[in-house]
Amino acid sequence: MPPRKSRANKSSTPQQTTFIEPQPQVKNGDILDVDEAAILLKVSRKTIYNRVKAGTLPHARVGRKLLFSRQKLHQWIAMGGDLAGTMVGNESSSLEQMLNSGQARVVPKR
Repeated sequence: MPPRKSRANKSSTPQQTTFIEPQPQVKNGDILDVDEAAILLKVSRKTIYNRVKAGTLPHARVGRKLLFSRQKLHQWIAMGGDLAGTMVGNESSSLEQMLNSGQARVVPKR
C-alpha cells in the first residue's frame, strides 16, 4: 500500500481570506440626499423632513428616498426660501394684503 498523505499538513497552514473593499460610489454633485441637503442648508435632518412634509422644500421622492437638486435648493434660497416658516417669495406679501383687506384674520391660540 502506498503511504497516505497526512491531513495535518493541509490543515496546519491557515487559509488566507481575501477581503474586497467596496469601491466608493461616485456621487453626482448636483443630486443630494437628506444628509447632504441638511449640510448644505446648515440645518438638522429633522428640519429637512419637516419642510418636506410641509411642502415648502423642493425635492423628489424615488421610492422611499428623498432627493434634492443642489441647483433648485440654491434657487429656492435666492427666492426667499425660509426654513423657519412656510412662506416663500411673494406668499408673505399676499398674506399681508389679505390681512389688510380683511379677507383673512389672525386667530390667537387658546
